[in-house]
Amino acid sequence: MKEKLLLIGAGQHARVILYNIKEQNKYDVIGILDANLDKAKENKTFEGIPILNIDYNEIDLRKLKIELGVSKFFIAFGNMKYRKKVWEMFKQAGWDSVNIIHPNAVISKDAKLGEGILIECGCLITPNPTIGNNVVVNTGSQVNHDNIIEDNVYIASGVILSGGIKIGENTLLDDGVILSGGVKIGENTLLDDGVIVTLGKTVGKNSLIGAGAVVTKNIEDNVVVYGNPAKVIRSNMN
Repeated sequence: MKEKLLLIGAGQHARVILYNIKEQNKYDVIGILDANLDKAKENKTFEGIPILNIDYNEIDLRKLKIELGVSKFFIAFGNMKYRKKVWEMFKQAGWDSVNIIHPNAVISKDAKLGEGILIECGCLITPNPTIGNNVVVNTGSQVNHDNIIEDNVYIASGVILSGGIKIGENTLLDDGVILSGGVKIGENTLLDDGVIVTLGKTVGKNSLIGAGAVVTKNIEDNVVVYGNPAKVIRSNMN
């Protein structure tokens, strides 16, 4: 018998989650809670699954678990800052966060996986990486040996992470990013499409590395960087 599961979010990313859940064939989604709840969505469904007319920001999540008869949840939207907030909200209320892993992903038995992780079709996780909580690894990406991926990281499609890399929490690696061995990426940083960071370099926290940039030198905190080779364009301080 499949385990009951509640999804949080009813947007485009939720379709990806439902596809992977179907392929994993382990969970039965009993309903979806949507952050954008409004009257237009009352009594509606998403991919055949009922959208529950419940605002999870304004209810007792411990009581909801009992009322619905389900204790497991998964975050089904992509906004990483809000993902962190909602994931922590449900965990603090005693809910269990599951991992959704496509059966065609290749994952080493030595990989250390946290909770609330999505690993999609065609991904490769080689020996001895550590992947934290609430992490997304999109289609065809590679997380190689001895990497450390901290909590609330979003790895988009086609990303290649060589060995010994550390990715700080709340970081986004967009499509086609390539990181060479020993690279360190600070927290709250965004690497846009096709960024390349060369061997052993460090990218500071709260920085933005623009699409197609090639990072050949260490990048400080709180900057916006573009170009090949990458150069600091301006501050990223609010």
